[in-house]
Amino acid sequence: MSDSGLTVDDIAAAAGLRLAVVAGRAGLGRRIRSAHVAELPDPTPWLRGGELLMTTGMRAGEAGGPAAFLRRLAGAGVAAVALGLGSTLAYRRAPAEWAEPAEELGLPLLEVPEETPFIAVTDAVYRRLAELRYGDVEHALRAQRVLTGAAVRPGGVLAIARGLAAEAGLWVVVTDRTGRPLAAVPQDAAGRLGALEADLARVVRKGPHASARRTDGGDDVLFQPLGAGRLRGVLVCGAGAELGAFQRMLIGSAVSLMSIELEHREALAGAERRRRAGLVCELLAGRHAPDAAAGVLASLGLGGGRVRVVVVPDLPDVPDAAARLESFAEAFPGAAAAADASGLVAIMPEEDALAERLAAELPGLAAGMGGPVGPDGLELSLRQARQVLALERRSGPGVYDALARPNFQMLLGLGPPAVLRAYADAILGPIDRLPKGRGDELIRTLWAWIEADCSYERAADRLGIHRHTLRERLQRVERLTGKRLAARELGDVWMALAAREAADGAAGPEPRPGA
Repeated sequence: MSDSGLTVDDIAAAAGLRLAVVAGRAGLGRRIRSAHVAELPDPTPWLRGGELLMTTGMRAGEAGGPAAFLRRLAGAGVAAVALGLGSTLAYRRAPAEWAEPAEELGLPLLEVPEETPFIAVTDAVYRRLAELRYGDVEHALRAQRVLTGAAVRPGGVLAIARGLAAEAGLWVVVTDRTGRPLAAVPQDAAGRLGALEADLARVVRKGPHASARRTDGGDDVLFQPLGAGRLRGVLVCGAGAELGAFQRMLIGSAVSLMSIELEHREALAGAERRRRAGLVCELLAGRHAPDAAAGVLASLGLGGGRVRVVVVPDLPDVPDAAARLESFAEAFPGAAAAADASGLVAIMPEEDALAERLAAELPGLAAGMGGPVGPDGLELSLRQARQVLALERRSGPGVYDALARPNFQMLLGLGPPAVLRAYADAILGPIDRLPKGRGDELIRTLWAWIEADCSYERAADRLGIHRHTLRERLQRVERLTGKRLAARELGDVWMALAAREAADGAAGPEPRPGA
């Protein structure tokens, strides 16, 4: 139905009905959605609001009098009351006991003369409603043609948003799947998102099948998810009054067109991410000579400066490799990444506070970051990232920078894994041969003691054991390895522990482009 709708004033002025407004002129702009006759003391259980209620008033006394009857109707949202008059009915004119409370309530009170049957009023209301609905259909078809035309012309989502705003009389904001604005009409409409942040975040969190509506302060705002199967964005639009059927119909059309546009945009972006992922894999596998690698980096937007390789082995909340790449590309548009079922590896430009940015975007995850290198050092940075991750992962989530590790531990990563394991096994082998669990317990104890700067008290507290138990375990390590845990021989044991972790970190899987 038309957003202006059928009003009380329209029916009061209808030719042939000869209705007279006797009170409540302040409410003549109210919209009429239906017309009914009721002679019950309390018809409100059968009302939905917006009715033109016709009555002779013969049973108003049972409701406590006309004033109480009218208050009850006003509370139910009735648009107007039409009082039927006649020589054989309760009233020949609308008395003050009806007119005065109607005026106080702002509820239009119409007189229906004796020669006008209620059925004539009912017929007039529904005929006008049908005319308006037909007009709405024509209006909607024309407006939908406008939106469709905008969708096939350059401009994409912004063009559709402009069409929706112009045809439906709305302000419109379109965001990406993280809530960042992609288009706004008028341009300052994006500023409204601050007050709507909680509602928008809720829709984003619930995904492609969620929607929301907010009505307060006179505004009526809709939040509609965009995308097919996976959330690509959110349409946020509203007006300073309740949205009408035509506006909601047009919003539905805009949602479909915007979803198609965003899916098309994502298909292009996905193809580009896969191209970049393939180049990342070639670079990290050393398939390009230094000069060629520099050209490939430049084609990825990473030329002219030093870069770092970042390894993120586990992304449990992201369903597949394509989603991992999409999410990472949104957070770090200057990076180039490859992903598979085991995680993600990225080449990122060297910049200040890179570790802090990564930690903010990857909360709760562990990531390793190799040192800054040029085009000829990508394999080294990858090995460093894997190595520092292997050395630090027992510390829990965080972004671990290879430059922050002791130099001798990072140098161990340059050796072949087989050589490192052989060195470690020569010293730690007797511990490995203990019954299951016993050797791991001694290794954990040894690490805790070394990382506590050989403090028995701090190491015992960290392990949750008594100092005497700690001493007994370390004495057993000495007996098994033949090394005294002091001076140079302690260095041998520490080096063996570090060599084993370096070997485990150096032998990571080859990165693959992903989906």
